[in-house]
Amino acid sequence: MYETVLLKREPEHKTAWLVLNRPEKLNTFNLQLIEDIGKALTEIEKDREIWVLILTGAGEKAFSAGADLTAYGAGTTPEKAQELATMAHKLFHRIEKLPQPVIAAINGYAFGGGCEIALACDFRIAAERVKMGLTEVRLSLLPAGGGTQRLPRIIGIARAKEAIMLSKRYSAKEALEIGLVHKVVPNESFEEDVLNFAKELASESPIALQLAKQCINQSLYGSFEKGLELEAKSFGKLFSTKDFIEGVSAFLQKRKPKYSGE
Repeated sequence: MYETVLLKREPEHKTAWLVLNRPEKLNTFNLQLIEDIGKALTEIEKDREIWVLILTGAGEKAFSAGADLTAYGAGTTPEKAQELATMAHKLFHRIEKLPQPVIAAINGYAFGGGCEIALACDFRIAAERVKMGLTEVRLSLLPAGGGTQRLPRIIGIARAKEAIMLSKRYSAKEALEIGLVHKVVPNESFEEDVLNFAKELASESPIALQLAKQCINQSLYGSFEKGLELEAKSFGKLFSTKDFIEGVSAFLQKRKPKYSGE
């Protein structure tokens, strides 16, 4: 269905994998990939059977090495460059706002836009072999997929300035130490470990997950008062769901809940 991405559903686990599928180009971004991700997100947003999304790259070498500079050419004007940055902003913001929790399964190189799309995800799990960073300044550019805004919120402003201004390349271990990723797993068990984490998330009520995600994201971009207002509203909404009744019943009966997303 898509030229540059694969959407693989695992209905038995309530999960799906969205795979950037340009391994011969290290899964770098071109206009076709941006368009295909957008179309896939529209499909995922509407799919009530996908409770957790895993985003990864095809092959073992790269998650995504960033923008495919050969696709843009030396004739790119400042106006065109700004337009491309705005396209990336909109796409990565959609990932951040996606109802489902999104796991960036970083399986290899994640530089530039590849690192930025991971920053837009809710969780970042890296294989031990990973190298990642926002390295655009080395090319006399800067991160233009939201990296200058999201990275300080994730690792702090001083570390973000160091990372961006010095074009730092981090190993998986270093990325874990500064909070750029939240988990590092062995190369040989990478997919299994990522799926296990996704299955753990998908065992929870999807409604509670979605509302919790919205409230936490609100804390980053809105006022404290608005955040509390959304939290109270979301808390009240959950009391009208079948999942709430199931969760309380399972707790009282000392069994695992079986959520329906209703």
